[in-house]
Amino acid sequence: MIYDVIIIGSGPSGLTAGIYSTRLGLHPLIIAGQTWGGQLMLTTDVENYPGYRKITGPELMQKMRDQAEGLGVEIVDADCTRLETKERPFHVAVGDKIFEGKTVIVATGADTRWLDVPNEGKLRGRGVSSCAPCDAFFFRGKPVAVVGGGDSAMEETQVIAKVSPDVVLIHRRDEFRAQPAMVAKVSALPQVKLLYNTRVVDVLGDTVLTGLLLETGTLSPKQQVGSLPELVAKFGGEQKSGTQWILPRSGVFVAIGLIPNTDRFPGLTLDAHGNIVRYEEKDGQGMLSYFTKTNIPGVFTAGDVHDGRYKQAITAAAFGCMAALDVARWLSETDTHT
Repeated sequence: MIYDVIIIGSGPSGLTAGIYSTRLGLHPLIIAGQTWGGQLMLTTDVENYPGYRKITGPELMQKMRDQAEGLGVEIVDADCTRLETKERPFHVAVGDKIFEGKTVIVATGADTRWLDVPNEGKLRGRGVSSCAPCDAFFFRGKPVAVVGGGDSAMEETQVIAKVSPDVVLIHRRDEFRAQPAMVAKVSALPQVKLLYNTRVVDVLGDTVLTGLLLETGTLSPKQQVGSLPELVAKFGGEQKSGTQWILPRSGVFVAIGLIPNTDRFPGLTLDAHGNIVRYEEKDGQGMLSYFTKTNIPGVFTAGDVHDGRYKQAITAAAFGCMAALDVARWLSETDTHT
Protein backbone atom coordinates (compact mmCIF):
# COMPACT_ATOMS: atom_id res chain seq x y z
CA MET A 1 0.00 0.00 0.00
CA ILE A 2 1.21 3.49 -0.84
CA TYR A 3 -0.10 6.19 1.49
CA ASP A 4 -0.87 9.68 0.23
CA VAL A 5 1.11 11.11 3.13
CA ILE A 6 3.18 9.63 5.92
CA ILE A 7 3.35 11.89 8.97
CA ILE A 8 6.35 11.30 11.20
CA GLY A 9 5.54 12.59 14.68
CA SER A 10 2.49 12.62 16.95
CA GLY A 11 2.54 15.90 18.83
CA PRO A 12 0.01 18.67 18.09
CA SER A 13 1.49 19.24 14.61
CA GLY A 14 1.51 15.58 13.59
CA LEU A 15 -1.97 14.75 14.86
CA THR A 16 -3.45 17.94 13.38
CA ALA A 17 -1.82 17.11 10.05
CA GLY A 18 -3.45 13.68 10.24
CA ILE A 19 -6.86 15.15 11.03
CA TYR A 20 -6.70 17.64 8.16
CA SER A 21 -5.23 15.13 5.70
CA THR A 22 -8.06 12.68 6.09
CA ARG A 23 -10.64 15.50 5.99
CA LEU A 24 -9.08 16.54 2.67
CA GLY A 25 -9.74 13.08 1.26
CA LEU A 26 -6.19 11.79 1.62
CA HIS A 27 -5.06 8.50 3.10
CA PRO A 28 -2.55 9.37 5.84
CA LEU A 29 -0.39 7.26 8.14
CA ILE A 30 1.05 8.64 11.37
CA ILE A 31 4.30 7.16 12.68
CA ALA A 32 3.74 8.17 16.29
CA GLY A 33 6.86 6.82 17.97
CA GLN A 34 7.07 4.55 20.98
CA THR A 35 6.57 7.61 23.19
CA TRP A 36 3.84 9.50 21.40
CA GLY A 37 2.34 12.93 22.06
CA GLY A 38 5.36 15.19 22.13
CA GLN A 39 6.36 17.63 24.87
CA LEU A 40 2.80 18.08 26.09
CA MET A 41 2.94 14.60 27.57
CA LEU A 42 5.38 16.11 30.11
CA THR A 43 3.14 19.09 30.89
CA THR A 44 0.71 19.14 33.77
CA ASP A 45 -1.96 21.86 33.52
CA VAL A 46 -2.60 23.62 30.21
CA GLU A 47 -4.68 26.79 30.42
CA ASN A 48 -3.79 28.59 27.18
CA TYR A 49 -5.14 26.20 24.55
CA PRO A 50 -8.38 27.56 23.04
CA GLY A 51 -11.49 25.63 23.97
CA TYR A 52 -10.17 24.34 27.29
CA ARG A 53 -10.18 26.49 30.38
CA LYS A 54 -7.94 23.92 32.04
CA ILE A 55 -6.71 20.54 30.85
CA THR A 56 -3.59 18.48 31.40
CA GLY A 57 -1.11 18.00 28.59
CA PRO A 58 -1.67 14.23 28.33
CA GLU A 59 -5.46 14.73 28.30
CA LEU A 60 -5.22 17.26 25.48
CA MET A 61 -3.03 14.97 23.42
CA GLN A 62 -5.34 12.00 24.02
CA LYS A 63 -8.29 14.06 22.75
CA MET A 64 -6.33 14.96 19.61
CA ARG A 65 -5.41 11.33 19.08
CA ASP A 66 -8.99 10.15 19.67
CA GLN A 67 -10.21 12.64 17.07
CA ALA A 68 -7.65 11.49 14.51
CA GLU A 69 -8.38 7.80 15.07
CA GLY A 70 -12.11 8.51 15.03
CA LEU A 71 -11.68 9.91 11.52
CA GLY A 72 -9.91 6.75 10.43
CA VAL A 73 -6.29 7.89 10.58
CA GLU A 74 -3.90 4.96 10.89
CA ILE A 75 -1.37 5.33 13.71
CA VAL A 76 1.68 3.18 14.30
CA ASP A 77 3.19 3.44 17.79
CA ALA A 78 6.78 2.83 16.81
CA ASP A 79 9.82 4.93 15.98
CA CYS A 80 10.84 5.95 12.50
CA THR A 81 14.40 4.71 12.06
CA ARG A 82 15.09 6.04 8.57
CA LEU A 83 13.58 8.16 5.81
CA GLU A 84 14.66 7.42 2.23
CA THR A 85 13.99 10.33 -0.11
CA LYS A 86 16.06 9.50 -3.19
CA GLU A 87 12.99 8.45 -5.17
CA ARG A 88 9.20 8.39 -4.86
CA PRO A 89 7.28 6.85 -3.35
CA PHE A 90 9.32 7.69 -0.27
CA HIS A 91 10.35 4.85 2.03
CA VAL A 92 9.88 5.24 5.80
CA ALA A 93 11.56 2.53 7.84
CA VAL A 94 9.96 1.52 11.14
CA GLY A 95 11.97 -1.32 12.62
CA ASP A 96 12.02 -4.07 10.01
CA LYS A 97 8.95 -2.67 8.22
CA ILE A 98 8.97 -0.27 5.29
CA PHE A 99 6.04 2.07 4.61
CA GLU A 100 5.67 3.90 1.29
CA GLY A 101 4.27 7.39 0.91
CA LYS A 102 3.73 9.77 -1.98
CA THR A 103 4.57 12.60 0.41
CA VAL A 104 5.98 12.95 3.92
CA ILE A 105 5.42 15.47 6.68
CA VAL A 106 8.25 15.59 9.21
CA ALA A 107 6.71 16.69 12.51
CA THR A 108 9.09 15.13 15.03
CA GLY A 109 9.37 18.19 17.26
CA ALA A 110 12.29 19.14 19.45
CA ASP A 111 13.35 17.91 22.86
CA THR A 112 14.24 20.28 25.67
CA ARG A 113 17.89 20.37 26.55
CA TRP A 114 17.49 19.67 30.25
CA LEU A 115 19.95 20.31 33.07
CA ASP A 116 20.70 16.60 33.49
CA VAL A 117 20.84 16.76 37.28
CA PRO A 118 19.73 13.92 39.62
CA ASN A 119 16.24 15.03 40.71
CA GLU A 120 15.22 16.86 37.55
CA GLY A 121 13.07 14.08 36.08
CA LYS A 122 11.16 13.62 39.32
CA LEU A 123 10.29 17.32 39.58
CA ARG A 124 9.39 18.08 35.97
CA GLY A 125 5.90 19.52 36.04
CA ARG A 126 6.25 20.01 39.80
CA GLY A 127 8.25 23.20 39.72
CA VAL A 128 10.67 22.38 36.91
CA SER A 129 9.46 23.72 33.57
CA SER A 130 10.82 24.64 30.15
CA CYS A 131 8.05 27.00 29.03
CA ALA A 132 7.25 30.27 30.81
CA PRO A 133 4.36 31.18 28.45
CA CYS A 134 2.83 27.80 29.32
CA ASP A 135 3.41 27.72 33.08
CA ALA A 136 4.11 31.25 34.35
CA PHE A 137 0.56 31.57 35.66
CA PHE A 138 1.18 28.84 38.24
CA PHE A 139 4.02 30.83 39.82
CA ARG A 140 2.23 34.10 40.39
CA GLY A 141 3.70 35.80 43.43
CA LYS A 142 6.31 33.08 43.97
CA PRO A 143 10.13 33.20 43.77
CA VAL A 144 11.46 31.55 40.62
CA ALA A 145 14.67 31.09 38.66
CA VAL A 146 15.52 30.94 34.98
CA VAL A 147 18.59 29.03 33.77
CA GLY A 148 20.28 30.05 30.54
CA GLY A 149 22.18 32.78 28.78
CA GLY A 150 20.72 33.08 25.28
CA ASP A 151 17.76 34.84 23.70
CA SER A 152 15.35 32.16 24.91
CA ALA A 153 16.43 32.69 28.52
CA MET A 154 15.85 36.43 28.15
CA GLU A 155 12.39 35.85 26.71
CA GLU A 156 11.49 33.38 29.46
CA THR A 157 12.68 35.84 32.10
CA GLN A 158 10.57 38.67 30.69
CA VAL A 159 7.48 36.47 30.70
CA ILE A 160 7.89 35.12 34.23
CA ALA A 161 8.83 38.58 35.59
CA LYS A 162 5.31 39.73 34.80
CA VAL A 163 3.91 37.46 37.52
CA SER A 164 6.81 36.85 39.91
CA PRO A 165 8.25 39.56 42.19
CA ASP A 166 11.54 37.67 42.63
CA VAL A 167 13.31 36.20 39.59
CA VAL A 168 16.93 35.04 39.50
CA LEU A 169 18.47 34.52 36.08
CA ILE A 170 21.30 31.99 36.43
CA HIS A 171 24.08 31.73 33.86
CA ARG A 172 27.15 29.54 34.02
CA ARG A 173 29.36 32.14 32.35
CA ASP A 174 30.28 35.77 33.01
CA GLU A 175 28.77 37.00 29.73
CA PHE A 176 25.36 36.32 28.18
CA ARG A 177 25.12 35.01 24.63
CA ALA A 178 21.83 36.82 24.04
CA GLN A 179 21.46 39.96 21.99
CA PRO A 180 22.73 42.99 23.95
CA ALA A 181 19.40 44.78 23.62
CA MET A 182 17.59 41.82 25.20
CA VAL A 183 20.12 41.63 28.03
CA ALA A 184 19.71 45.33 28.69
CA LYS A 185 15.94 45.00 28.81
CA VAL A 186 16.05 42.12 31.29
CA SER A 187 18.73 43.83 33.40
CA ALA A 188 16.47 46.85 33.77
CA LEU A 189 13.64 44.84 35.33
CA PRO A 190 13.59 45.63 39.09
CA GLN A 191 12.35 42.17 40.07
CA VAL A 192 15.17 40.36 38.24
CA LYS A 193 18.60 39.58 39.69
CA LEU A 194 21.43 38.25 37.53
CA LEU A 195 23.63 35.44 38.85
CA TYR A 196 26.86 34.77 36.92
CA ASN A 197 29.46 31.98 36.89
CA THR A 198 26.99 29.62 38.54
CA ARG A 199 25.73 26.21 37.54
CA VAL A 200 22.81 24.15 38.85
CA VAL A 201 24.09 21.03 40.61
CA ASP A 202 20.62 19.69 41.49
CA VAL A 203 16.98 20.64 42.01
CA LEU A 204 15.59 20.07 45.48
CA GLY A 205 12.27 18.86 46.84
CA ASP A 206 10.34 15.64 47.44
CA THR A 207 7.05 16.25 45.65
CA VAL A 208 7.46 19.89 44.56
CA LEU A 209 10.47 22.11 43.95
CA THR A 210 11.75 23.90 47.04
CA GLY A 211 15.13 25.13 45.90
CA LEU A 212 18.23 24.77 43.76
CA LEU A 213 21.63 23.44 44.75
CA LEU A 214 24.09 25.80 43.07
CA GLU A 215 27.81 25.97 42.59
CA THR A 216 29.46 29.34 42.00
CA GLY A 217 32.98 29.35 40.63
CA THR A 218 34.98 32.53 40.33
CA LEU A 219 32.98 35.49 41.58
CA SER A 220 32.05 37.92 38.84
CA PRO A 221 32.88 41.59 39.46
CA LYS A 222 29.36 42.27 38.22
CA GLN A 223 27.97 40.77 41.44
CA GLN A 224 29.53 43.61 43.45
CA VAL A 225 30.40 41.39 46.40
CA GLY A 226 33.74 40.41 47.84
CA SER A 227 33.09 36.82 48.89
CA LEU A 228 30.81 33.85 48.32
CA PRO A 229 29.06 34.27 51.70
CA GLU A 230 28.20 37.83 50.69
CA LEU A 231 26.83 36.58 47.36
CA VAL A 232 24.74 33.91 49.08
CA ALA A 233 23.35 36.45 51.52
CA LYS A 234 22.60 38.88 48.69
CA PHE A 235 20.41 36.28 46.97
CA GLY A 236 18.81 35.00 50.18
CA GLY A 237 20.47 31.62 50.01
CA GLU A 238 22.13 29.19 52.40
CA GLN A 239 25.76 28.16 52.04
CA LYS A 240 26.47 24.44 52.18
CA SER A 241 30.15 23.65 51.71
CA GLY A 242 32.95 24.94 49.54
CA THR A 243 31.46 26.69 46.52
CA GLN A 244 27.99 25.10 46.79
CA TRP A 245 24.91 26.80 48.20
CA ILE A 246 21.11 26.52 48.20
CA LEU A 247 18.80 29.08 46.59
CA PRO A 248 15.18 28.67 47.78
CA ARG A 249 12.80 28.71 44.78
CA SER A 250 9.28 27.55 43.99
CA GLY A 251 9.96 27.18 40.27
CA VAL A 252 12.77 27.00 37.76
CA PHE A 253 12.53 27.49 34.00
CA VAL A 254 15.19 25.70 31.97
CA ALA A 255 16.11 27.70 28.87
CA ILE A 256 19.39 26.25 27.69
CA GLY A 257 18.18 25.25 24.25
CA LEU A 258 16.18 22.71 22.28
CA ILE A 259 17.38 19.71 20.32
CA PRO A 260 15.38 19.30 17.07
CA ASN A 261 14.68 15.65 16.28
CA THR A 262 16.27 15.56 12.84
CA ASP A 263 18.91 12.84 13.13
CA ARG A 264 16.96 10.32 11.03
CA PHE A 265 16.46 12.55 8.01
CA PRO A 266 19.59 12.77 5.84
CA GLY A 267 19.26 15.09 2.88
CA LEU A 268 17.04 17.67 4.56
CA THR A 269 18.57 21.14 4.83
CA LEU A 270 19.05 22.25 8.44
CA ASP A 271 19.85 25.68 9.86
CA ALA A 272 22.67 26.48 12.28
CA HIS A 273 20.52 25.33 15.22
CA GLY A 274 19.60 21.99 13.65
CA ASN A 275 16.05 23.00 12.69
CA ILE A 276 14.66 21.88 9.34
CA VAL A 277 14.71 24.80 6.92
CA ARG A 278 11.22 25.66 5.67
CA TYR A 279 10.82 27.19 2.22
CA GLU A 280 7.95 29.49 1.33
CA GLU A 281 6.89 29.50 -2.31
CA LYS A 282 4.79 32.11 -4.12
CA ASP A 283 2.91 32.00 -7.39
CA GLY A 284 3.26 34.37 -10.36
CA GLN A 285 1.01 36.94 -8.68
CA GLY A 286 3.11 36.98 -5.52
CA MET A 287 0.55 34.99 -3.52
CA LEU A 288 1.80 32.35 -1.10
CA SER A 289 1.45 28.89 -2.63
CA TYR A 290 3.36 26.81 -0.08
CA PHE A 291 4.46 27.51 3.46
CA THR A 292 5.88 24.20 4.72
CA LYS A 293 8.05 22.85 1.90
CA THR A 294 11.53 21.50 2.57
CA ASN A 295 14.40 21.31 0.09
CA ILE A 296 13.17 17.87 -1.03
CA PRO A 297 10.10 17.97 -3.33
CA GLY A 298 7.24 16.10 -1.67
CA VAL A 299 8.66 16.37 1.85
CA PHE A 300 7.05 18.95 4.13
CA THR A 301 7.59 19.93 7.75
CA ALA A 302 5.48 21.12 10.67
CA GLY A 303 5.91 22.15 14.29
CA ASP A 304 8.87 22.61 16.58
CA VAL A 305 11.21 20.59 14.38
CA HIS A 306 11.46 23.69 12.18
CA ASP A 307 10.09 26.36 14.53
CA GLY A 308 12.66 27.52 17.04
CA ARG A 309 10.77 30.72 17.80
CA TYR A 310 7.21 30.19 19.02
CA LYS A 311 7.23 26.62 20.37
CA GLN A 312 3.58 26.54 21.49
CA ALA A 313 1.02 23.77 21.16
CA ILE A 314 -1.31 26.02 19.19
CA THR A 315 1.37 27.14 16.72
CA ALA A 316 2.48 23.53 16.25
CA ALA A 317 -1.11 22.54 15.49
CA ALA A 318 -1.41 25.44 13.04
CA PHE A 319 1.74 24.32 11.22
CA GLY A 320 0.26 20.81 11.02
CA CYS A 321 -2.84 22.22 9.37
CA MET A 322 -0.76 24.19 6.87
CA ALA A 323 1.41 21.19 6.04
CA ALA A 324 -1.65 19.04 5.31
CA LEU A 325 -3.12 21.73 3.06
CA ASP A 326 0.23 22.06 1.28
CA VAL A 327 0.42 18.31 0.75
CA ALA A 328 -3.07 18.19 -0.74
CA ARG A 329 -2.25 21.04 -3.12
CA TRP A 330 1.11 19.54 -4.09
CA LEU A 331 -0.42 16.14 -4.83
CA SER A 332 -3.07 17.78 -6.98
CA GLU A 333 -0.56 19.87 -8.91
CA THR A 334 1.87 17.01 -9.49
CA ASP A 335 -0.85 14.50 -10.47
CA THR A 336 0.41 11.95 -7.97
CA HIS A 337 -2.81 11.72 -5.97
CA THR A 338 -5.17 9.00 -7.09
